[in-house]
Amino acid sequence: MDTFFYTFFVLAYLILIIWTFKSSEKKLTFRSFLYLVLIGLLYDNTVLAAGRFVGTGDLLEILNLGRYWIHALVTPTLVLFSYGILQLAKVNWVKNNIVKWFSIFVTLLLSVVEILMVVLPLKLEPVWEKGVLQYVSASSSNHPPYMILGVTIVLLIAGFILYRKTHWKWMLIGTVIMGIGSGLSSFLPSGAVTNGFELFLLFTLALTKIQLEKKE
Repeated sequence: MDTFFYTFFVLAYLILIIWTFKSSEKKLTFRSFLYLVLIGLLYDNTVLAAGRFVGTGDLLEILNLGRYWIHALVTPTLVLFSYGILQLAKVNWVKNNIVKWFSIFVTLLLSVVEILMVVLPLKLEPVWEKGVLQYVSASSSNHPPYMILGVTIVLLIAGFILYRKTHWKWMLIGTVIMGIGSGLSSFLPSGAVTNGFELFLLFTLALTKIQLEKKE
């Protein structure tokens, strides 16, 4: 059953990428990092949807290892996206160059932390769950997901500031719902539910990007 959900997410991300690109400004800004995250999640869900058809072996293990690397390298760029959104909303203190370089530093720091604490120590093993074949870490993590916590805190702060400045609430709502979903992930029936929360968050971020650019 979960294979169906992951396949649906793949199609949803394809549509979201096309819609965001067609509706957004055609220039590179810090907000453009959203595309990297969208493409990363497209890859993530594609590997999960295709796992049972690829089968156990080196190919699927490499594809799943790619999921961990993309997560570590791409997800922290949501910090830079948040900076770009606040920049677009004309939040005064964001104009300071120190804020830009601090955002870059936090992005790199979160990425390095994830690589050192999660990706490099990885030992993958194949697991069947709800009809989905994937390679996951052979050992349970004994530390909090620092990178995800850091990114979530930045999104929450940015979403709250954006709401106070412009009354646009969807970035904040998307982050809060994603945070609740992540906190309840161990009680949810499958990983597909968590991926559904991710899709909702990315939809609200894409909507935020499109709406604010229209008002610029």
